[in-house]
Amino acid sequence: MALQLQILSNILQRLECTETTATGYLYGILHNNTLVVLTFTLNSDESESENIIDYTTLQLNLPADIYFCGILHIGECEEVNPDIFKDIDITDNPLFLKYSQNTLDMQAYFYVHQKLEAVNYFNIISEDDLSQQFVYIKSQATFPLIAQDGNILEALQESRKNIASGKIGIHFPLNNVYLFRTDESLKDRLLKDFLSLSKEHDKSSTGSNNINHIIGLVDIIHANILLKISSEKNSEESIKYAPVLQHIKQSFDGLECNVHINALSLVSLNATSAELHAIVVESICRNIRLIEMQQGLQSKNIKLSAKLPEVMHFKPRSCGHLFTIVFSDGSTNDNTMEYRKALHKALALDLTKPSFRRGNAIQFNIQANEILVNPHQALLHKGVAGKLSIVDGLYSYHHYMQNNFDDNGWGCAYRSLQTIISWFRLQGYTEIPIPSHRKIQQCLVDIGDKPSAFIGSKQWIGSTEVSFVLQTLLNIDIKILCASSGEEMSALIPQLICHFDTQGTPIMIGGGVLAHTILGVSYDESSGEGKFLILDPHYTGTEHLPTIINKGWCGWKTRDFWRKDAFYNMCLPQRPIIF
Repeated sequence: MALQLQILSNILQRLECTETTATGYLYGILHNNTLVVLTFTLNSDESESENIIDYTTLQLNLPADIYFCGILHIGECEEVNPDIFKDIDITDNPLFLKYSQNTLDMQAYFYVHQKLEAVNYFNIISEDDLSQQFVYIKSQATFPLIAQDGNILEALQESRKNIASGKIGIHFPLNNVYLFRTDESLKDRLLKDFLSLSKEHDKSSTGSNNINHIIGLVDIIHANILLKISSEKNSEESIKYAPVLQHIKQSFDGLECNVHINALSLVSLNATSAELHAIVVESICRNIRLIEMQQGLQSKNIKLSAKLPEVMHFKPRSCGHLFTIVFSDGSTNDNTMEYRKALHKALALDLTKPSFRRGNAIQFNIQANEILVNPHQALLHKGVAGKLSIVDGLYSYHHYMQNNFDDNGWGCAYRSLQTIISWFRLQGYTEIPIPSHRKIQQCLVDIGDKPSAFIGSKQWIGSTEVSFVLQTLLNIDIKILCASSGEEMSALIPQLICHFDTQGTPIMIGGGVLAHTILGVSYDESSGEGKFLILDPHYTGTEHLPTIINKGWCGWKTRDFWRKDAFYNMCLPQRPIIF
């Protein structure tokens, strides 16, 4: 049967942004006779003196079961050399993609029997389509590492070899299922059978309104890893003789630390339990290999008290897939800049917006009563027509009564400010914590805007004070936009469109005695009508998305939402130009 081909739509979007001729590598998953291509990397510019990214090992940064599967040519490149397919072992028929920047056309070929055969038809799939076929599994474990004479690399390699042998158990806490390599009772069960309880859990969590409670994040299945100490029953490795102990007295320097495994897999829902076990083992080995590589870079400075490198996960919006990076202990955004910039170039990402700063690290499934992220996505296209210009990126919804703090009736502008700062945190522009009301008041006192008696009070603040705090804490520029009445708000829609299209930050608006957050606007040229996407900080309930959406605490509002007798000031934070 001929191999089927699917290509993630994000690949086309990134290819459209490339401006020069280039070659690169393709990565994907092969399952059920279908090759699903998920991402690509570009070869580095030959003029660059130092190649920071090792393209042969970049596959380790991707979730298992994603492998190097083909070659990419952009523009008028040289003829394909058959030797480039020799390192591809995921399939007997490697893929060759050719993309034309002039026509925006893509041609696909499989390398079969030493020649290229054109693929007459292939599917372009979305991230939603991908989530219907595959699920992310996040495997975690912490185990001690003892290195003699400070040889951490050798100890890590030994641990990796032990895990690669398959001597681990996998525990899925959501449905309390254990999976072992030799478990015959589960051998032929499919992954989607393991998730049966998970799916019921999702239905019960979202309620009858069918609103996704993890919008803006990545949904995953959690798994705990258990190291198997005992031997297999009746295995050849079982002890047949009395043990012999040898005691040697000698002095040596020892280093004991903990290895934190935080590995990702992307697994087909139709994978068998045996395949699932093997993929999770591979993901852990990739994790340890990345730690080894980073540890090797800093081994010259190793101390007995040194911490192992830190594993972090990212999901650049234009990629459509998760990406794992191991940062050295004590690394900062400044000393990782060159590496991050090289990653952006390799993945054809925007060089003006950071994707791999520490603040960009992905959040996984939100638990009950945790602050919601991007609630507006549940209603983005409901009841609106025409052009949409909305907030660009992630933010968290801050409102009255959160964190057991009673600010009902006076804290709406404080909460809007917290929402704005959350945007800058989640985009990686800052690592400062979300400031409390008292911290905000202290900031205004420190800059001389308020007297010391302001600290601990229940006094309101407005857009001017919000702009002062943002400038002080984040060192960003602010624009102020004014409307003499609510009726003027519609006339300002073109300026709001420009803001969301160029800056993409949430807007704080104060008028009368109320403050709100504007997340976007819509404008219908045919009717001349515009609407405002409002996040209301006056909500006092729990973090229950269906209630917030259905009761209009986050929703599209017409111009009648604004009071005709109120004067409005808007605080428009500007996106910083940093990488």
